[in-house]
Amino acid sequence: MSEAGETRRRGWFASTGQPPAWGLVRYAAGGLFIGGALGAALPEVRGTLLAALAGVVVAAAGSGGPSRISRRLAVIGSGCVLVLAVVGFATGNHPVWAGLAMGAVAFLTSLMAASAPLGGILGFLLSLGYMLVATMARVANLFELVSLRWAVAHIAAGCIGGLIVVFVGTAQRRRGEPDEVKAATAPLPIAPMLASLRNFDEHARDGVRRAVPLAILMFLFQRQGGRDAFWTFFAAYLVMLTPGKNAKSLASIRVASAVFGVLLLAVISLIVPDRVLFTFGIVILFAGIGYSPPYPLLGGALTTIGSILLAGAPTGDIAGWAGRRVVDTLVGCAIALIATYLFWPRDRETEAGAAVPIAGT
Repeated sequence: MSEAGETRRRGWFASTGQPPAWGLVRYAAGGLFIGGALGAALPEVRGTLLAALAGVVVAAAGSGGPSRISRRLAVIGSGCVLVLAVVGFATGNHPVWAGLAMGAVAFLTSLMAASAPLGGILGFLLSLGYMLVATMARVANLFELVSLRWAVAHIAAGCIGGLIVVFVGTAQRRRGEPDEVKAATAPLPIAPMLASLRNFDEHARDGVRRAVPLAILMFLFQRQGGRDAFWTFFAAYLVMLTPGKNAKSLASIRVASAVFGVLLLAVISLIVPDRVLFTFGIVILFAGIGYSPPYPLLGGALTTIGSILLAGAPTGDIAGWAGRRVVDTLVGCAIALIATYLFWPRDRETEAGAAVPIAGT
């Protein structure tokens, strides 16, 4: 191996110097369990999954920064999550409408990055929340099992659960905040978004860059509903996860982590029984989220493994379909990379994309 190749290999596995995102994990886990618990008390209990997903996103929205800003972001985010999640559920099993809705969400959330930093954070989380509901509801056959009316109720319950986590968590954080931090505020201006749209600047162009492939892949996923379509879409979404044009180094790490996760799971499944792996799926997912800032490759691989265990391997035949998942992942990553560097290739790259909220201790 050349010296350059060895340096690159060490760079991929070396720490970035950022702290683990355990604060974010605590809030997300709280939103998952409290949102899910509130949803479980409602009729059509299979909709509990929707409540849990909404709770995760809303809780994550308020997981970091000054407490007053966190609460405001969580409240705004809860309203937006409610609307977008309902749209995601209502357009399920309607491929054309699902594709158009995905494109619109991708474009809108990219525009939000024009009002950074909070707009970028909110755009990232709203895009994630929409994707989770639209895809996981399809994977779990919720469109056939849960009525729209009760789906809305479950999503609303999840938003309330997420807000409970945020308000309890920020109440504890406020005890250690200086007065000037407690009084901090930050507007979420609409003007920068409108200006971005009017001038068709890099944020608007990035919206098109994300909207076109994700809309097409969402259409195919909702039309076919198979695991191959799901993982092709999911892989493309991972590469285009945040608003902003990814740097080639960041895109390569995301591609490598997705493929590494699939291969690592295939190897682990030869040693660890399937039932044990499925039992720890959510733990592995949260571990991946926590380790992603300091170790992007390892964290991304664990996130991929957790996602596969929760959504991609219902039969338990993990080793048997590993090859197909690798192909699906590579196809999805290739589509995302082509779109990223084909549309307006001279646009500047964004090293980190939108900031992901990280809670304080």
